[in-house]
Amino acid sequence: MSDFEKLRIVTRYEFLKHIRRRRLWIILGLALLVEALVLILVPVLMHHWPKDVVLPLGAGTVKGVTTMATLLTFGPTLAALGAVFFSGDAIAGEFESKTGFLLFTNPVKKVVLWSGKFLASYIAVVLLIIFTYIIITISLLAIYQTVPVELFKSFGLCLLYAAAVLSVTFLFSSFSKGAMGATVITLVFIWVISGIVQSVLAATGNPYWFLISAQGDSVYLVYGGIRALTQGLSGSGQLGNGNAPNFGELNIGLAVLGMVIYLVVGFTASVGIAGRRQLS
Repeated sequence: MSDFEKLRIVTRYEFLKHIRRRRLWIILGLALLVEALVLILVPVLMHHWPKDVVLPLGAGTVKGVTTMATLLTFGPTLAALGAVFFSGDAIAGEFESKTGFLLFTNPVKKVVLWSGKFLASYIAVVLLIIFTYIIITISLLAIYQTVPVELFKSFGLCLLYAAAVLSVTFLFSSFSKGAMGATVITLVFIWVISGIVQSVLAATGNPYWFLISAQGDSVYLVYGGIRALTQGLSGSGQLGNGNAPNFGELNIGLAVLGMVIYLVVGFTASVGIAGRRQLS
């Protein structure tokens, strides 16, 4: 049997594990809930009900299709959440539960095993992202009868960002003692450490494209950035004159480069570390 056939078998088996654990369905439900809350709560809280727009529960909508698209684009957060929970135990779990004693004795190269696990997790995350963007597309068509072309750019960036987050999770999973530790470390690294550093660098006008938290922001910044968002909201009576904070804008091109680096380096390093790790 070729390595490609083995990779296909590992990928299929690992993906079915995600289905059986119901993780995919839980996060899909969470995605649906979040988008529904945005569609209902944002117009209500903004007290804006256009006469020519009728929505469920009597709610209106914000002014501008790109503004609403930005508010609905929670893809980065959901992709990160999905990637972390799908892959936090991908490597660490084999060592923690001692299942590696059975798995590693099979005539399958470790790089094939890790690649299969990675692909299975990524397929699950991609399904989550597709589901989310379908909701966004249907919502925008129902409200504005149009979809901005930037939505497709956002979708592509979200797919790349999910792969980068997945690689980082695999990296932490490769040397963590347990699956919970790998999950927590990854979340702290992305949302706490990177987030804090990003805020400081952005506020002081320094580049921050190399931070994975900032790279996730590129998914909604393609709609025009923070200034476009605040101006769109101000058009419905919010945020005064629509001026945005004096933060340095993210360079999306450099953010793409950063995500590719995290993807390649993270996965390569995780394979190398896990390959040398011994079961105890």
